[in-house]
Amino acid sequence: MALADTGSASLRIGQARTADEREAVWRFRYQIYVEEMGKIALANADHKRRWLVDDLDEDALILYAQDGDAVVATLRINNARKTRLPPALEVAYRLARFNAIPPERLSFSSRLMVARDMRGSVALHRILARAYELGLESGVVYDFCYCAPALIELYEHLGYRPYTENFLDPEVGYRVPLILSLKDAGHLEAVQSPFWRKLKNRPDLWQDQAAAEWLAEEFPATTKAARWGAGEDAFWHFLADKLRPSTGSRVPLLEGLSDDERKRVLKSGTVLSCRAGDRILRTGDVGSELFVVLSGLAEVRLPKAKHPIAVLEPGQVFGEIAFIASVKRSADVVALAESEILVVSQTFLRKLMKSSPELASKVLFNLSRVLCERLVYSTRSMLPESPKAPPAQQAKPVRKKTSRPRS
Repeated sequence: MALADTGSASLRIGQARTADEREAVWRFRYQIYVEEMGKIALANADHKRRWLVDDLDEDALILYAQDGDAVVATLRINNARKTRLPPALEVAYRLARFNAIPPERLSFSSRLMVARDMRGSVALHRILARAYELGLESGVVYDFCYCAPALIELYEHLGYRPYTENFLDPEVGYRVPLILSLKDAGHLEAVQSPFWRKLKNRPDLWQDQAAAEWLAEEFPATTKAARWGAGEDAFWHFLADKLRPSTGSRVPLLEGLSDDERKRVLKSGTVLSCRAGDRILRTGDVGSELFVVLSGLAEVRLPKAKHPIAVLEPGQVFGEIAFIASVKRSADVVALAESEILVVSQTFLRKLMKSSPELASKVLFNLSRVLCERLVYSTRSMLPESPKAPPAQQAKPVRKKTSRPRS
């Protein structure tokens, strides 16, 4: 097929229709998921052919970005009229609540990925913009997707909102379900979504706000996300309330920072709502985000260990090793009660190092202290206790025998 020119001499966006085009996408997925991210155990990974394809691809619209001869980004879109999602995903998305919506007005986005060396380019923006245009043209009202906690900030900027409980995907870990109301002009404008630039020239599409009003009424969680997106002060006051100092509590990540610096760090994150029993982190998963407990409790567990190694209270940090080193998670973290967790992405730290190196150095120093404290705790817990003498022996003084001179 002839690729549609998107305004760049080398980068082009197209729809994979032929067998060759689709197989190029399957191979690109394998490179990202298996070779780069190390997800070797994916059920649909064909290690012999070195590609990744599943049943949802059969009826899907597959978009891809091509730079020269190489695929550098891809996105899959399924429409509810053509595709039946796996039952577990139907439950996760709460699709039963959308039964009154004609299926052709619901779409599902997945398998979004960008090549490592293109993640700072316009490839992501252009492939998403094309997907949004196609959604408007086909009459889609709501688009669903899910993401890792580290990517919530990206999706919220696009206009997606968390709206229901998070879930654990057996292959890729803890995930957050998100929904986009394509014609919600008020929300897209408030968060300055790049989609708003597409929609504002179509007032015939956004004058009817029935879909946005129904979503807010049916899923109140979306209104909280909308309020935070519309005003930074509301989000800051929420975080300040959650982290209000109390007797004996401290927030290691924020120690030594001024109020303005604290505000800058906290506003960079996204709040994750968790239920009791949610496994927020899983041993072996790849991740690069840092977490701060705002409310509730979380427990750190090692695989096959009988007892937890730590209980995390409000103000405490976890996930710091992968945040710094981009390594696989070394332990599970499970919510013990309904909790709110602040998620800070590694991308924020990289930006901070460029824009405000002094603040970045303070944050990194605090993280190094957290790591040292954890190392000391782990080392002490592994050392055997020194044997102690019985109490009677400890109290009894040692006396030397003396011999009396013979007379």
